[in-house]
Amino acid sequence: MKTTIALLALLLPALLWAQRDDLPTPKEKKSYAQASIIDLKERGAMVLRLRTDHRKIALLNQTLASDQLTPQQRKHHENLLEGTLRRRDGFNQALYSAFTRTFDFCPVYVIYDTSTTHLKAGKRAGFFLNEKQAVDPSIELKESAIFLVNFKDKSAEFPYDVLRVRRLEEKLEEPFPYVVPIRASWLRKMNSPRAAKSVELLQNKLVRYHQRVLQQKAKEATKNPSATPQS
Repeated sequence: MKTTIALLALLLPALLWAQRDDLPTPKEKKSYAQASIIDLKERGAMVLRLRTDHRKIALLNQTLASDQLTPQQRKHHENLLEGTLRRRDGFNQALYSAFTRTFDFCPVYVIYDTSTTHLKAGKRAGFFLNEKQAVDPSIELKESAIFLVNFKDKSAEFPYDVLRVRRLEEKLEEPFPYVVPIRASWLRKMNSPRAAKSVELLQNKLVRYHQRVLQQKAKEATKNPSATPQS
């Protein structure tokens, strides 16, 4: 009896979680993924987020602002800051080049990761980057459906480095092709063909999924001609 009670106590949180009404069903996930790929293709834009390493850089600048550093310590931190900026800029340029030369499934815009808050606040100009990775006030995002893509280091969520796509409003899941593998080492090598291959893989996955969704909707329309087409 005690064993049964203990087992129920362990299982109860999972059972209650499974009964939550707001958890999406597989059918709802599929429907949302299909609507998302159509939104991306027909009325959407992909916003590439470049890294700023702002926390690390802010910490280094804070350290350099101290008057307690010895000359050797100051030189060491100056070298760390210079190296961090150089590696970041090279990494960003490689990722920028891979996307702007390879990806044409939809329009592409580029921002720094710290500018995502502007998008979420509804702003559509004043923080987008040009080919020199400088803010260009003339660039304005006009598409209504906004998707974000960025490099993400391997973690508990992903056992390898990835390019991850999400909608501005929320995460995407399968069957939407929201992630492809990539390696940071490929992006640290300027014009690495392997980095471009990862972007090409993402594009191919989006193209194929979009085609499958259109084919499925065409079949559904054939079976039920009176139904209102959805896009």
